[in-house]
Amino acid sequence: MKKALVLVVLPVVLLVAGIVLWREVHVPGRREERAVKGGSLTGATTSASPRWGGDYKTLSAEREILILCGASMRPVAERLAEAFQKEKGIAVRFNFGGSSELLAMMELGPGGDLYLCHDPYAERVSEKGLLERAEAVGWLTPILVVAPGNPKGIRSLEDLARPGVRVGLPDARFATAGKIVRTVLAEKGIEDAVDANLQLESRAHNELGLAVCEGHLDVAVVWNFIGRYYAGKLESVPTGVRFPEIRVTICLLKTARDVEAARLFLEYASMPGARALFAEMGYRREEPPEGE
Repeated sequence: MKKALVLVVLPVVLLVAGIVLWREVHVPGRREERAVKGGSLTGATTSASPRWGGDYKTLSAEREILILCGASMRPVAERLAEAFQKEKGIAVRFNFGGSSELLAMMELGPGGDLYLCHDPYAERVSEKGLLERAEAVGWLTPILVVAPGNPKGIRSLEDLARPGVRVGLPDARFATAGKIVRTVLAEKGIEDAVDANLQLESRAHNELGLAVCEGHLDVAVVWNFIGRYYAGKLESVPTGVRFPEIRVTICLLKTARDVEAARLFLEYASMPGARALFAEMGYRREEPPEGE
């Protein structure tokens, strides 16, 4: 009896989980989970930047590939796809979302042709037997972003512990950057002091950058591409810390329906010109702290 009940209930549970994940990626207006302290940011960052996606269009073509793309890679992915579609005549469609959510979707559903992610997710794709081939095409590292002119004089990660500084951090429950930054804050013995200044904790680096642009935060820790994306509206400040290297990787998946077309995009994204685009848009190695 119990075994029969499990056989009935388990498929229903998996179906519900799949629907929830699909809604997170596809339903307009759904926001990534965040924690706001003190209520000072209520309504401040509820609308995405008008330049954060939304302009990309999938061309009509006989052949089409689907890229599962981590949200942090969206700006450069759309630029690459626009050029690829025009040059190769192959349509590129995207599913955007958190890298971990997209990985879960691969296990629950038919998956996609390619997966654009950052460490450690390419390794996890391989562990699950879903990886055909992978190419590292860029790099991510945490930086500090402040208002132009740096009015609070933020010079390093330690300055986030100064009394009265309004701080934003990536959410360590979901974001790789949040995990590695929290580790360093704890090692430096300043995690509690920084938490006392914490006004916004979000898995969305764009949301953190916008909060600084709009004057709701004095400083935020974000991936380095955010500083380039909002050049002129934000000023980038090195953290003074050497973090573990985080690669941006494009993965050809074993679930690819049009393997040849997917391989063409992977090779296109791996060419010197495409790698230069990743670097130009901020997905690059940062200079090490002075003295190293």
